[in-house]
Amino acid sequence: MTNIREKISSKKNVLIAGALIALMAIGSTFAYFVDRDSVTNSFTVGDVEISVSEPNWDPDEGTDITPNKVMKKDPKITNEGANDAFVFMRVTVPRATVKTASDDGTLNAKANQDLFTFTANSGWKLIKSSNGSLSSEYVYAYAADKMTVLAPGQTTGTLFDTVKFINIIEEQLDGQDLDIVVDTMGIQTADLGTENPEEIYNIILNQQDVPQ
Repeated sequence: MTNIREKISSKKNVLIAGALIALMAIGSTFAYFVDRDSVTNSFTVGDVEISVSEPNWDPDEGTDITPNKVMKKDPKITNEGANDAFVFMRVTVPRATVKTASDDGTLNAKANQDLFTFTANSGWKLIKSSNGSLSSEYVYAYAADKMTVLAPGQTTGTLFDTVKFINIIEEQLDGQDLDIVVDTMGIQTADLGTENPEEIYNIILNQQDVPQ
């Protein structure tokens, strides 16, 4: 009898010990240190925004103009955006088939020609020009050999300072409105992969609805 009781007691002890080990094992699953962390990177989208101004232009000077008249017209670009920009100006000049006179009064043969002339200032590079029957287009990059960066808040030098009406013989364009159009274009400087004015201008033409 004693041996049987001892065996039963030993089994109980084994069962109790096993139960304690199981409880310890279960309890240990809650004993690990746990922590969490994360990082959020905030990005602000920039922009390219430019404006054109002509501080010395006087609209009254463009009224009832006469042959060889010189008028102040001084377009320049300001970077109003948040990012560095490369900028361009395209000048559209009206043309007509007209007779003109030389400075000494000699009459020239009738020809299709620009009705206004101007001289571009340093700091601008002519990269494209075309002549049609009604207008000519001249595209200038704010550049030397490569593009010049226009930082936020900065303004370019003027493309030109004056325009001159040709020495036209009277009664050919009397009463007609003649428009000189200056279009400006800008593009971000980052990630273009080039600083070549012609290549960058083509990127603008390909991306935006800019008449070519």
